[in-house]
Amino acid sequence: MRKLDPPDQLRELVDKLRHPFESVVSFASQEPQFTTRDKGLYAYLFARPSRRLATALSIDREVLILFSTFQDQQQRTVKVSRELISESDGRLESTLAIIVHKDPDGNGKLPKWGRSLGVAVLPVFSGRMPTTPEELERHLCYELFSHDPFDVTGPVSDDDNFFGRRNEALDMARKLQTGQIRSCLGIRKIGKTSIINRVINECRSHHDCYSVVMDCSRDEIWAQTAEQLMTSVGEAIRAAIKSLDQYSTVNSPVASLDLPDATSGLLAMIKSASKPIALFIDEVDYITPGSPTTTYWKDGFNRFWRNFRSVYQEALRAEKIVSVMVGGVSAKWFAVGSIGQVENAALALIPEEYLSPLPRGASIAMIKKIARSAGLTFTEDSAAAISAACSDMPFWVRKACSYIHRRTEIANRPVIIQLSTSKLLISEFVKEEGNTLAQVALSHLFRVYPELLDPSLSVLGASPSQILPSNLTILRRYGILASREPIEPSGLMVREALKGIQENITAELLQPTTPNTPSEDASPLGLTEWAEELALINKSRNLLEKRMRQMILNFLRADSIIKKQRGGARERMLASLPTERREPLKAVSADDLAEKLYWLELKAVVVREWPVFSGVFADKRHFEESCDLVNDRPDTHAKDVDAADLALQRRALTWLTERLASA
Repeated sequence: MRKLDPPDQLRELVDKLRHPFESVVSFASQEPQFTTRDKGLYAYLFARPSRRLATALSIDREVLILFSTFQDQQQRTVKVSRELISESDGRLESTLAIIVHKDPDGNGKLPKWGRSLGVAVLPVFSGRMPTTPEELERHLCYELFSHDPFDVTGPVSDDDNFFGRRNEALDMARKLQTGQIRSCLGIRKIGKTSIINRVINECRSHHDCYSVVMDCSRDEIWAQTAEQLMTSVGEAIRAAIKSLDQYSTVNSPVASLDLPDATSGLLAMIKSASKPIALFIDEVDYITPGSPTTTYWKDGFNRFWRNFRSVYQEALRAEKIVSVMVGGVSAKWFAVGSIGQVENAALALIPEEYLSPLPRGASIAMIKKIARSAGLTFTEDSAAAISAACSDMPFWVRKACSYIHRRTEIANRPVIIQLSTSKLLISEFVKEEGNTLAQVALSHLFRVYPELLDPSLSVLGASPSQILPSNLTILRRYGILASREPIEPSGLMVREALKGIQENITAELLQPTTPNTPSEDASPLGLTEWAEELALINKSRNLLEKRMRQMILNFLRADSIIKKQRGGARERMLASLPTERREPLKAVSADDLAEKLYWLELKAVVVREWPVFSGVFADKRHFEESCDLVNDRPDTHAKDVDAADLALQRRALTWLTERLASA
């Protein structure tokens, strides 16, 4: 058979798709258009979805359907779809594209690339092409709705994810052009780094200034002395002045100067700048007397800020504009009058400004907008209930909605989430995940600002009114206490976290420790960076293991009634164990035996009895791989843990949990 030319291959692909699509969309033209991009030939059609599909996908414009015959799809295919959408001058949906392809792995790759480029890609593999309109609609909705748009773990600054604080960031960027010093203080995961990143982007994009960033959580920053850090800042300003994009980061110093020379060098560098300088200091807690990684800054804090203050004041006298934005958790070291009986040099320099939780309206808008792309419609009161339970902390709100997303059947979407459903699922979320999440954040705050612990716990008692007015104001600005009377926790997550702390659930986190060396005190990731993720993963792992034990026991008991010749549940679980484990467990009951099995032994039972459990897990290889990932706990070993490790753990836990939920 003669091999078809590329245009004919594309026409064949279009014809193959036409039947399943004809009842769910109407084509603007029956003949496909062709385009050559990056030496590749593509075909495309504009299609208007039926009212049912448009409602399901939450769209109201035509959709691009792109055809590609490459056997190995590359990211350029998604770029082509973006270019065609942009060239349509608003005719096409700007954040959605359907791509029909011939790559067996394309359904996994294309959506991932699309998300990184801001396009929701709905892939259709020609080798498993839906044959009816109903199958196609289910496939498209599943591809779109199975992605969790709420699951964002790192800082965000793009418009699709940055909610409620855009004007605040714009105002801050403008103020930093006039020589001001600002601060952005708040508990972990409230969005400090997100807003700092947004302000940096605004300064770089819309203001003619030099932007210098110092991330104090980096080992090479907090491990420096005051002299070295002063030198490093001067070198970073020099690099920004020379750079075409007028941007640089503070790194290790090239030279080793004493403090007077380093101070003079920094001032000279500022005076040489022809444009305003904006210095962004993030994670400032690492260079305060309460640093979790080094004791040096107990004395070095005052030395650094005293000399930096002199540089800042002299620069103003020389009519040079230098601005500073400081981000961190604890306001303590910028509020005390003295440190070690020496006047606090940062007291009059760094203002005590907090990044408070989102306004309730912004929280509700964030929930409703993000949820639409997952096929979820929250009513106003259900979104308000989620916001209230999460104290309007954007990261907590996202995690709660992510939980609701995981607990809502994809096949039933689009679906309206009513208030009763929200309350039920929020209660479960707080019990399973939210309590731990909030405990980690609050425990970290109390560790770096211990004066706030007792006032916070007092709200659980009968006399919250005894809190000092100064502490009450700080706790309200942190978002821990309600902003209005009566004096009470700001939400369900905070209340349950405070109860847990009061019951010594997080006693180890609250133990004061004297740091020695970075390798002894901090894991490669560090508690302050990854504690929330690790705590949630560990709790999810424990819950999954309990459900797995119960499921195995129930399924084997039910199967033993039908297949009596194979023995009871206890005998069949024992048969899956090695001899050395089997002997000491022979006398225990089936219920006790299920409780005593280790994770890999639970896996062995399922594998040995696969016909019983195949309806639950479907894919044996995927099940075994997921079990091995869950069993590999990198946070308990002497090895580096990075975002990839945590992502693999989350993916495996989510898959196993979803399979068990379907049992």
